[in-house]
Amino acid sequence: MNSFHLAQSGFHALERLVAAESWEMGGALGVAADPYPHQIANLRRILADTEIRHLLADEVGMGKTVQALMILNILRRRDPSLRVAIVAPERICYQWQVELSARGHISAPILTDADEEQEHPDGEGYVHLIKADMVRRQPARPSPEGYDMLIVDEIHAMNLEDAAFLSSLCRERQRRDAPRFRHVLLLTATPRLGNRDWARAVIGAIEPERSEIANLLGREPLEFLSEDAAAAQAHVSDGTLSAAAYRTAFAADRRILRQTRSQWPGMAPTRKVHTVRTAPSDAEVPKIKLQNAACRDGRDNPIGSAPWLQCRQMFRAGSSLREMLRHRTFSAHQDLRDEVETTLSRNPGNALFDDLCDVLLGYWHKDPERRIIIVAGDTPTVDMLERRLSEMFPHLSEGGIATMRGRYNTDLVHVVGAVQSEATVLIMEEFVEAGLNLHNFAEDMIFYNLPWQASRIDQLIGRLDRLRSGGLIAYMKDRTVGRIGIWRMVVAGSADERVLEALDLMEVFEQPLPYLDEALSQRLDRIITDAAAGRDSFRQAASELKSELSFGLNQSGEDFGPAQPDTADDISEIVGNIRAAEHAGNDWLRLLHFSGALKGGFPKSNDGERVATLSLPPLLEDCPYKLGAMTTRESEVFRWRRDRLGKPPKKDVVLPKEQLGKRARFFSTGDEIHDDLVCQAYATLKVMTVSPTTVGVHLSDEGLASDLVGKTLILVRSSWRPSILMDKQIRTRDDDVPAVRVGRLSDRRWMSTLFPDVIRTRCLVVSADGVVEVGADKITRALLGEGCKPTTNRQIQKMIAPVPEFQRLVNALAREMTQEERIRLGNSREEAMSAFSDRRQTLTSETETYVRWKQLSIEQLRSRNIQDQQQIQMIEGQIAAEQRRMQARISGMTDRLRTLEDTLANLANNSMSDTFVILARVLPSAHLVN
Repeated sequence: MNSFHLAQSGFHALERLVAAESWEMGGALGVAADPYPHQIANLRRILADTEIRHLLADEVGMGKTVQALMILNILRRRDPSLRVAIVAPERICYQWQVELSARGHISAPILTDADEEQEHPDGEGYVHLIKADMVRRQPARPSPEGYDMLIVDEIHAMNLEDAAFLSSLCRERQRRDAPRFRHVLLLTATPRLGNRDWARAVIGAIEPERSEIANLLGREPLEFLSEDAAAAQAHVSDGTLSAAAYRTAFAADRRILRQTRSQWPGMAPTRKVHTVRTAPSDAEVPKIKLQNAACRDGRDNPIGSAPWLQCRQMFRAGSSLREMLRHRTFSAHQDLRDEVETTLSRNPGNALFDDLCDVLLGYWHKDPERRIIIVAGDTPTVDMLERRLSEMFPHLSEGGIATMRGRYNTDLVHVVGAVQSEATVLIMEEFVEAGLNLHNFAEDMIFYNLPWQASRIDQLIGRLDRLRSGGLIAYMKDRTVGRIGIWRMVVAGSADERVLEALDLMEVFEQPLPYLDEALSQRLDRIITDAAAGRDSFRQAASELKSELSFGLNQSGEDFGPAQPDTADDISEIVGNIRAAEHAGNDWLRLLHFSGALKGGFPKSNDGERVATLSLPPLLEDCPYKLGAMTTRESEVFRWRRDRLGKPPKKDVVLPKEQLGKRARFFSTGDEIHDDLVCQAYATLKVMTVSPTTVGVHLSDEGLASDLVGKTLILVRSSWRPSILMDKQIRTRDDDVPAVRVGRLSDRRWMSTLFPDVIRTRCLVVSADGVVEVGADKITRALLGEGCKPTTNRQIQKMIAPVPEFQRLVNALAREMTQEERIRLGNSREEAMSAFSDRRQTLTSETETYVRWKQLSIEQLRSRNIQDQQQIQMIEGQIAAEQRRMQARISGMTDRLRTLEDTLANLANNSMSDTFVILARVLPSAHLVN
């Protein structure tokens, strides 16, 4: 690799180094997923906060997993030793593993009971996936002794005792020297905050100090937070507290983030809802009578008990119905039950199944390869549908049907196999684990059996109604992002039909449910049971509840200030920068290949996915970089386009002529090889001497070359790296208590929001007669691309005359860019000082909260009526320890504010830059030699 290619490579590395440090781009840049506006909004808010202890409660399908990956990407870049535990339901652990690998360049094992403590070199970070049912086992997993960060996905699906146990590990424990998780991220669309026990667990994890105060005062956490927020609002009104400080320090939902489709219209697919009302046959009429009679008898019972559980099974498979008829629910209607049993014994037809076949025939008449998901009520019904559909449609008999049975009848392997299968039909029970990505399988869902629980319907549809590849581009261009079809099947005159009417009055199928607290959930269940029982009042109640549901979670209305991207231009700029960086990565890969630094290619995998390969060149001396275990024979496989991951994404790809799959890395920020390559290429650029000698080059773009032949190109790239100064000034100290250490890391992230690293590039075109023009961006791209090749003809190189006043032109460009940076810093200075004032108020408030908690703890210790001298001494020791902790937190906060103030002053006046130059003369293509 010659010096010209080394300079090109260094220019690319510098650009990627600066982009990776950007707080707006860093997380999204290194994650193979489109960065949607609401995700960027959440990312900004979390990273600018004083701690990462948040609940992501976005609606189902809004990409919470991707946001978690973005946050992980930034944290692991700043701290490679970060140890992360991800707790998730067993069924989606493998999906998490794939997402981490394919999108986030993270290899994470799924721990099992057989796994012993895994050994890692000191300072090495890792990510582990832990099944939710392993929590509280012996040894308890996860433990703060082994992990710095806790991520819990679908926490609402956990056992409450397990959730409370994890919450306790997020707070200071009775053994005061015991660690707690430094970072906490909870993911769920239904956090169940209306239930007091669940609210204690969830709020206790993200608001540990304020939850402890509420506990000492005998209050519920949410009530205490709401009252605290109400008191602070008065200070906003009188001007003593800024709105931004209120939002980050006092708002009850300051660490609860919930984004909905109504806030970002047009981002998700539209829903087309169909209804099939089956006319009852002679065999269905007795079932309808028995179902209606039993519903009237049990109309005051809760929905989770008889008769509702039994009545819901009336139109399922015959084997289910026979077993269900023995239940005492139907003992009061012996005649009707006998009539149903007699009908079953005659093996009658099934009108509901006949209508299902008609729907499928209509589907496949228009598109024979159209895929569909069918939701059935239980395992026997899944079995019946699988058997009968295979008989009715011969093309389904050989691998055309995949199944997912109940939560206890299908293991992880079968779930993954079903979702990733090539089947045309997926039949699944209504019991579905949250988090499954079914939109990669199909765009249509048929409810063969209607669930009577709105939350279950919401979760099922949410598996289809998700963000998808290409959706961001469509959203930015104000176009539709597709449509999903939802079919509901009910027997006319049955309780199911009335339940469907109630659900439609509340628009459960038309749009995602908002957050439902316990009281709202109970009211909704009551409406369902009243509808099933035939009470006319359900219609009025459903309409009233619908008006309340539209408000969703009561979030504070205060604007988050400049950190919240609230304009289309703001979002477009960020997305455009991420796209540009992605294309630049592709250009760099090609340059590394064509320059001979690395052996590479762009093959298609056996699945048709376009990937890139890199390995060491046959002559090792041609490669200036040392990249881990990369060899001349074994290539590394990379993805470089976030929209080319396959559907669904896979961890591994199989290349042509190979039998085994290889892990496909994502060539971007956060990948070990990528980041190592960036560092080495930039370090090489730093030591290269800028020479006024012009390098002769040939451009493969003939149209561009014809305009530039004989002209000299001066490419200047300068960077301003406040991040380097931040690293020096805002760093943890050996005597910091854990909370202060975490605080300094958050201060470093926050500071980068005000003073991001910046890169500027200028290109001048100097003609033979000395006329100087500003070069277009396409000239810069051509000069840094693989199509720009330095001449190998020494005679031609010797004939190139130097550029008059080369240094003057370079200095003028450098001064121009420096002046632009000074203007930017000047514009940022006022904003930075205002932001620092808000930060001071927030840190002061949080310290006062901590001190208040400790003072209450001390009062409680002193109030104990203890006579034993040994216990008195023990209490005095505990009081002294609490007082030391208070003082450590106060002094830590004071020092943090002083450090921030000093750093702000230095950064606001820092105009130091690194400047690099490429000097090239465009040669005629006729002189191109091998």
